[in-house]
Amino acid sequence: MSGVDSASRLARSSSPAAVSASVNAIEAAVRVADLAVQIHGGSGYMRETPVERIYRDVRLLRLYEGTSEIQRLIVGGGLVRQALSAS
Repeated sequence: MSGVDSASRLARSSSPAAVSASVNAIEAAVRVADLAVQIHGGSGYMRETPVERIYRDVRLLRLYEGTSEIQRLIVGGGLVRQALSAS
Protein backbone atom coordinates (compact mmCIF):
# COMPACT_ATOMS: atom_id res chain seq x y z
CA MET A 1 0.00 0.00 0.00
CA SER A 2 2.88 2.39 -0.59
CA GLY A 3 0.86 4.28 -3.22
CA VAL A 4 -1.88 4.94 -0.68
CA ASP A 5 0.71 6.03 1.89
CA SER A 6 2.34 8.38 -0.62
CA ALA A 7 -1.02 9.89 -1.53
CA SER A 8 -1.82 10.25 2.15
CA ARG A 9 1.39 12.18 2.76
CA LEU A 10 0.70 14.41 -0.24
CA ALA A 11 -2.83 15.12 0.96
CA ARG A 12 -1.49 16.66 4.14
CA SER A 13 -0.16 19.51 2.01
CA SER A 14 -3.84 20.40 1.36
CA SER A 15 -3.38 21.21 -2.32
CA PRO A 16 -6.43 20.17 -4.35
CA ALA A 17 -4.35 17.84 -6.52
CA ALA A 18 -2.85 16.12 -3.49
CA VAL A 19 -6.20 15.65 -1.76
CA SER A 20 -7.70 14.36 -4.99
CA ALA A 21 -4.86 11.85 -5.37
CA SER A 22 -5.40 10.69 -1.80
CA VAL A 23 -9.14 10.20 -2.31
CA ASN A 24 -8.60 8.26 -5.52
CA ALA A 25 -5.87 6.06 -4.03
CA ILE A 26 -7.87 5.24 -0.92
CA GLU A 27 -11.05 4.49 -2.87
CA ALA A 28 -9.09 2.21 -5.23
CA ALA A 29 -7.57 0.38 -2.24
CA VAL A 30 -11.02 -0.06 -0.70
CA ARG A 31 -12.39 -1.49 -3.97
CA VAL A 32 -9.47 -3.91 -4.29
CA ALA A 33 -9.76 -5.05 -0.66
CA ASP A 34 -13.51 -5.49 -1.02
CA LEU A 35 -13.04 -7.61 -4.15
CA ALA A 36 -10.44 -9.72 -2.35
CA VAL A 37 -12.87 -10.40 0.49
CA GLN A 38 -15.57 -11.34 -2.03
CA ILE A 39 -13.21 -13.67 -3.89
CA HIS A 40 -12.29 -15.45 -0.66
CA GLY A 41 -15.92 -15.72 0.40
CA GLY A 42 -16.61 -16.43 4.06
CA SER A 43 -12.96 -17.11 4.80
CA GLY A 44 -12.19 -13.52 3.78
CA TYR A 45 -13.74 -12.35 7.07
CA MET A 46 -11.79 -14.73 9.29
CA ARG A 47 -9.07 -13.12 11.39
CA GLU A 48 -6.54 -15.77 10.38
CA THR A 49 -6.43 -14.60 6.76
CA PRO A 50 -4.30 -11.75 5.42
CA VAL A 51 -7.28 -10.55 3.37
CA GLU A 52 -9.23 -9.70 6.54
CA ARG A 53 -6.31 -7.71 7.94
CA ILE A 54 -5.84 -5.79 4.69
CA TYR A 55 -9.55 -5.03 4.49
CA ARG A 56 -9.58 -3.83 8.09
CA ASP A 57 -6.47 -1.68 7.57
CA VAL A 58 -7.86 -0.07 4.43
CA ARG A 59 -11.12 0.74 6.18
CA LEU A 60 -9.20 2.37 9.03
CA LEU A 61 -7.11 4.35 6.54
CA ARG A 62 -10.32 5.69 5.03
CA LEU A 63 -11.49 6.83 8.47
CA TYR A 64 -8.07 8.27 9.36
CA GLU A 65 -7.90 10.40 6.22
CA GLY A 66 -11.52 11.51 6.51
CA THR A 67 -14.52 10.50 4.49
CA SER A 68 -14.40 10.87 0.73
CA GLU A 69 -17.15 13.46 0.90
CA ILE A 70 -15.13 15.68 3.26
CA GLN A 71 -12.05 15.24 1.10
CA ARG A 72 -14.05 16.29 -1.96
CA LEU A 73 -15.23 19.41 -0.10
CA ILE A 74 -11.58 20.24 0.60
CA VAL A 75 -10.75 19.81 -3.09
CA GLY A 76 -13.71 21.97 -4.11
CA GLY A 77 -12.79 24.70 -1.64
CA GLY A 78 -9.20 24.69 -2.84
CA LEU A 79 -10.27 24.97 -6.46
CA VAL A 80 -12.60 27.87 -5.64
CA ARG A 81 -9.79 29.66 -3.76
CA GLN A 82 -7.43 29.15 -6.71
CA ALA A 83 -10.03 30.48 -9.16
CA LEU A 84 -10.71 33.54 -7.01
CA SER A 85 -7.04 34.35 -6.56
CA ALA A 86 -6.40 33.97 -10.31
CA SER A 87 -9.10 36.48 -11.26
